[in-house]
Amino acid sequence: MTRLRLATANIAHGRGRRGRVDLRRTAQLLARLDADVLCLQEVDRHWSARSAWADQAAELATGLAMTVVYGPAVRAAPLAPGDPPREYGNAVLSRSPILAHRVVGLPVPPRAEPRCLLLAQIEGGFTVGCVHLQHNSAAARTRQAAAVAQAVAGADPLVLAGDFNAEPGQPELAALTARLTDGWTAAGSGGGRTFPARLPMRRLDQILVSSGVRVSRSAVVRTDASDHRPVVVDLEIGAG
Repeated sequence: MTRLRLATANIAHGRGRRGRVDLRRTAQLLARLDADVLCLQEVDRHWSARSAWADQAAELATGLAMTVVYGPAVRAAPLAPGDPPREYGNAVLSRSPILAHRVVGLPVPPRAEPRCLLLAQIEGGFTVGCVHLQHNSAAARTRQAAAVAQAVAGADPLVLAGDFNAEPGQPELAALTARLTDGWTAAGSGGGRTFPARLPMRRLDQILVSSGVRVSRSAVVRTDASDHRPVVVDLEIGAG
């Protein structure tokens, strides 16, 4: 049985509650979580001046001494020939080697922001999915959840984490919760509410687990480094 800590965080490209982008502050928050695996959403990669054209996934991984894989949800042409493509999406960071990964594009309404699922196979025999669902359409979330469920159908043990933009029990997540279990176990702590960070009213950031994964502890962490609060869980992989 493998024991580890996993966290999910929508980092809002390093933009804090007061609107200032500071990736060092984000890195300090993530270090404080002391997670073995991190699932991050809204990560810039050479995206624009708002994040100083940085490869935020690589910089965070280097600072935390972790391995990283990246899943671009949005990709745009570089501003100049020879520059890397401009990307925005999800990242998975791990202290253990990541053996393989793939990116699954999700259905979106016309003219809506593209969304994706990033799947990473972690050494130790389990899969982590990092996802960010549509923020302004329950119908789109329903289609996206169904696509995610299909993509992870053969992955077991599985941990699926991210910003679902829906609270637990909402009908649009039914395709996921038909097989996966809510990883929130702790009493108190505001009931696990994560958004908005200053005074959370909704539990949008979630961690779901398959059979063979047991959650022994969960917590929401206060922060002013993003508009979402991270969720942290202690897991036992291979638990009966």
